[in-house]
Amino acid sequence: MLKKKYRLKGEEIKNFFSRSYQKISNDIFLVYFQKNNLNHPRFAILPQKEVFKKAVQRNKARRRVYAIIREFLKKKKTKNYDFFIILRKDVDFLKLKESLIRILINV
Repeated sequence: MLKKKYRLKGEEIKNFFSRSYQKISNDIFLVYFQKNNLNHPRFAILPQKEVFKKAVQRNKARRRVYAIIREFLKKKKTKNYDFFIILRKDVDFLKLKESLIRILINV
């Protein structure tokens, strides 16, 4: 799990979509992002229910993405953006990591 300051929760997610945002996508991820007024990024992860039928699968996918983000935050200084990440496809960890890091660097 990410530290609390790096997570988007509840009301913050509603506010996220009430303002203008940009998006980047590939075959695995759909990432919505927008600038925030903080000095650190925040993330929200949503595995699609159509792909991950059971809650156990969705939680595992979410934990994998959070692990990739934690590792990325240690290595790179990311900009102050809010990210809403939708997971579209179930792939192995290495493809997941490669794809997400490529997206985060391009932002």
